Amino acid sequence: MDGKRLWAIRAGSAGEADSVFMDMGQIAISSVEAGDDLASLPATRGAFRDLLAQSRSAGGAIPIQAGQLYRFVHELRIGDLLIYPRKCDRTLHLGEVTGPYVFETEGLPEFAHRRAVRWMGSRGRDVFSQAALFELGSALTLFEIKTGMREILLKFSERNDAMRPAGEDELDGSDEYVARDVNETTSDFIARRLKSRFKGYPLEPLVAELFRAMGYRAQTTRASHDDGVDVIAHRDELGIEPPIFKIQVKTNEANIGSDSVKAFAAMVQERDVGIFITTGNFTSGAREFTRTRGNLKLVNGVELVGLIQKYYDNLALKFRQQIPLRRVWVPDVDAGAG
Repeated sequence: MDGKRLWAIRAGSAGEADSVFMDMGQIAISSVEAGDDLASLPATRGAFRDLLAQSRSAGGAIPIQAGQLYRFVHELRIGDLLIYPRKCDRTLHLGEVTGPYVFETEGLPEFAHRRAVRWMGSRGRDVFSQAALFELGSALTLFEIKTGMREILLKFSERNDAMRPAGEDELDGSDEYVARDVNETTSDFIARRLKSRFKGYPLEPLVAELFRAMGYRAQTTRASHDDGVDVIAHRDELGIEPPIFKIQVKTNEANIGSDSVKAFAAMVQERDVGIFITTGNFTSGAREFTRTRGNLKLVNGVELVGLIQKYYDNLALKFRQQIPLRRVWVPDVDAGAG
């Protein structure tokens, strides 16, 4: 892969364009301020900055947005490699750019600046070092991989030695990226701790503690040998007022299929609520089945990590010691936008 460059690209701040990436075979970048087709603009960063300067909503982020759009249209080449950190299942996808820049509004009009891509494989985030993940998390919507390039491509059994640093004009005014980086690095750390310290049965007490942190009374059921239900949670002191939460916990690398979910659902009475929690993910068949059951909820690894982050301060000390986090100050981007 000599001569090819490796880029990382995001599908929006919350993965909004994931369907465009994975279902339509295109990568996309959003910029409402940029308006229509950018192919007619002069191939200079100044032209892109001038275009965005006409929009008041771009504000102080004009150099960042202009640099991202210019790079997407002119610097990203057919044949270059891409890494897409997918939020919904914590995987990294390797792809190859196969088409030129196009302006296309099908599916998601707000992500109309697109290029065709061929996806070649995926790997779970946990197989990569923390340093590589930190680089993937500490950048913009579209950026070139630097020091972690060799490791990332080796994990995909590929190599690429070409590197080029990001433009300096894209580093100013990036408060929102700093805040996002801290959150993603913390999420990776929690996910690693779940798999190293809470593999198998140890995860059940943590889940029970998590529900206590959320305001429920909860206990594990291992002592009562309640097969298939690992944790019971309820609001009242005696545990007799509905709904009673019946929770199954799995530390799985592979996706949980519909058969496992159906077997668990059979143990959940109509007036109860069943919650199936896994450190991995669920198949589309499992999620489709859940849509027919209003009292059944699936929680994957990404959602579990999010709950631990949200209720971390309410966890008992012994659990916080196993997942040690320190409170830090980060930019309040939402407040600053007002």
